Amino acid sequence: MELEQREGTMAAVGFEEFSAPPGSELALPPLFGGHILESELETEVEFVSGGLGGSGLRERDEEEEAARGRRRRQRELNRRKYQALGRRCREIEQVNERVLNRLHQVQRITRRLQQERSRFLMRVLDSYGDDYRASQFTIVLEEHRDCL
Repeated sequence: MELEQREGTMAAVGFEEFSAPPGSELALPPLFGGHILESELETEVEFVSGGLGGSGLRERDEEEEAARGRRRRQRELNRRKYQALGRRCREIEQVNERVLNRLHQVQRITRRLQQERSRFLMRVLDSYGDDYRASQFTIVLEEHRDCL
């Protein structure tokens, strides 16, 4: 088989015409001008006794498709979990805001009741004629051993 090589064109080399360098056990013809395409590197061929394993490739394709389906289902499940967690977080934030508002409301009520109690005590002391405004108020701080 004789092939011509012109400028700008690639020549095909047959297996019979390819001469192996001395000392190599097996030599293959250069592919596409000596460059192997990436797609060829990724392609796997399974050899079975009697030729290419067609049933093996189908099984592998089915396994890969099943794996893709499992990954797709897992992604969907993770997406649903993420959305459910997001909803639950928003619900908890709303509950926390309500509790915080209630706490502020109770604090205002407590302060108002303390002021009312103080005013009541002052009126009662005034009615008794007590001079509580001029009295000295001292607080004795005792050191308790059980607090230490």
